[in-house]
Amino acid sequence: MHETNEGRETQQGIAGFEGLNALFFMFALGLAMLIFRKFASETNPNMLLAVVFASIPLIVVSAYCFGLKQGKPASYDIELGEWLIIKASNAPYFSPKQVEPISLPWVDDPTKDKDS
Repeated sequence: MHETNEGRETQQGIAGFEGLNALFFMFALGLAMLIFRKFASETNPNMLLAVVFASIPLIVVSAYCFGLKQGKPASYDIELGEWLIIKASNAPYFSPKQVEPISLPWVDDPTKDKDS
């Protein structure tokens, strides 16, 4: 007999959502219910408008969770955001303007004459 470590290899989740994504979805569901209640409790309620506005938080959070978080590396969404900002600003990530030269005695060229 040998240990399989199956319990350590599984992802924690609720209803198909991994970890913190379930909390994001529950928050979006609560926000959607509040928005629906606001639009549906008016004197002349428009149910279509209430459903459309209430679905916005659910769609945004679902797109974020399933597109950028679920099954991706931990910092995938942050790195993608940084990459998009860098590409939108048309600046190279390690441009010479952003990197300052470092003068270290053990890195300098030993063949250079220090007197001249």
